[in-house]
Amino acid sequence: MFPSIIPKQRKMSTRLGGFLILISETMFLFSILNFLMISRLQYYSSGDSYIRAIFPHYLFFLGAMGFVGMTAMFLIYVYILPSKQRFSQEQAVKDSRSPTYNKLLEVQGELSEMRKLVEELTERIDGLVEEESGRSEKS
Repeated sequence: MFPSIIPKQRKMSTRLGGFLILISETMFLFSILNFLMISRLQYYSSGDSYIRAIFPHYLFFLGAMGFVGMTAMFLIYVYILPSKQRFSQEQAVKDSRSPTYNKLLEVQGELSEMRKLVEELTERIDGLVEEESGRSEKS
């Protein structure tokens, strides 16, 4: 049912996708500029002088905002990101949802079979070497 509804993807060059990725990766720079402009408006707002009472200079206010941002980044890096990564990885391998994980399990099984075969061959070779050395000692 769904394959008839979903359109086929087209083979295209990477220019459009690369351009969109480049734009999305640089948008945070515009967010920084927006933050600076909005924080300046908030600091010098005539209706709310509370921030100016706490921070006598705009750079102190900006430094405090930077400190809050850095603290948030630290907490996200230490606690949130590992939790999100673990959750997404667990969800990806749940109920055979991930073809990559399924292929990895298949390769792992084949690898363990190959290890067993190599061990058996090594034992056979060792046995043949011992037999050959026993024959050469008798002669």
